[in-house]
Amino acid sequence: MHLHPSAVNGLHLYPVVRPVLVVARREVLEPLAVAPGEDVDWMERLRGITGWTQPAQRPDMVWAEVESRLGTALPSDYKRMVETFGEGAFDGFLDLNQEPWTHLREDGLLIWAGTEHEDLYCWRADGDDPNRWPVVVRSFDGEDLLFDCQAAEFVCRILVDPRHPYTMAGYFDTHWFMNYRESG
Repeated sequence: MHLHPSAVNGLHLYPVVRPVLVVARREVLEPLAVAPGEDVDWMERLRGITGWTQPAQRPDMVWAEVESRLGTALPSDYKRMVETFGEGAFDGFLDLNQEPWTHLREDGLLIWAGTEHEDLYCWRADGDDPNRWPVVVRSFDGEDLLFDCQAAEFVCRILVDPRHPYTMAGYFDTHWFMNYRESG
């Protein structure tokens, strides 16, 4: 049997980089509890739900250029999600678009995220205030379901609310954001 000169007793002496899953307990805020009239920062709740502690991943986004190309302003919570998390997916499932896709614009929709099951998470881009645009899910079969909330609240709810129609709460007890630039 011939051993590679860098291996001794089965141990490699050169660096090998491998992704590792670490399991750790963390305290998560109750994401759905909202007192009447409470002003909720859903982005902070989303950071808590995912255990996100890293610095902003896309602080370089020039939203004025993006909004100029699209011909519309974008919701502030979405811009914070992109700046905070960068390119990747919540629970490795819900892909966050770095810029909204426009191929459903004729239906009044801008697509901000999607899943491997071909569900598209959009806004109904009605009105002058993008922070009031509702979320619409366009399912793979072309059906639309409207949610009267912003994108960050929608993501919080699908991650942890077992009664939500698009819930991921039944699949995972702990949630995360998988950054594609780090996942290599």
